[in-house]
Amino acid sequence: MILTKRKEQIAQTAAEAYARYQAALASHSLVQGQWQTKADDGRQLACALGVIGNIHSAGECPAQIMPRWLAQMTVWLFDGQKADDAFAWGERFYAEIARLNGAVPFSVIHDWQANIVGPLAIEVAEKRKRNVEAHKALQAMQAAALAGKKFTADEWRPVLKAAFIDAYAYADANADAYANADADANAYADANANAYAYAYADANADAYADADAKSAAVKRLADGMVECLARVPTSE
Repeated sequence: MILTKRKEQIAQTAAEAYARYQAALASHSLVQGQWQTKADDGRQLACALGVIGNIHSAGECPAQIMPRWLAQMTVWLFDGQKADDAFAWGERFYAEIARLNGAVPFSVIHDWQANIVGPLAIEVAEKRKRNVEAHKALQAMQAAALAGKKFTADEWRPVLKAAFIDAYAYADANADAYANADADANAYADANANAYAYAYADANADAYADADAKSAAVKRLADGMVECLARVPTSE
């Protein structure tokens, strides 16, 4: 009863969320593909975000634990890996979130796109014998944005469309959303970080004709996210 009551209360700090994840990992109470559920033996099970309390969407994740754009990505990165990989990854992920006290800058997305997603996109395009120049151009633009260069929507749009058209059926719509989302970090992340990365995780499975290729690609993207978070200096 005490455990159930505690789970219903939503964690209010990144450190508390990390502690709850560690407790769930230690008690074998993590689950993929569901927010919260109950095991046959009565244990309360939860996913990587569900462990923080009684929430049922990324939008319900408290902003002081992590920004919503990162919460939205966490679900896919956690569910897309093999279980053992996902559970171990979650502890590393939450350790970085706690270290940053939930204050994750959006520059992490530029780092992840330039240094993690971009290389995967190029690798898969080469394997599929597709033109890699659009992906290299987007990778370079993300690296420039990471370094602090500002781009207008009209500058983002053609570069994004050229890369998306190789990866995603709704290239124009997503590129427009990304380019126009300067005032909305959530739309910005959804339009590019999610769609582009997810498309190349799927394409990886097709390119390598391996049933495990997609989960391996997601693991690569997930591990890369932790690497990017680790590069963010702790605020004094």
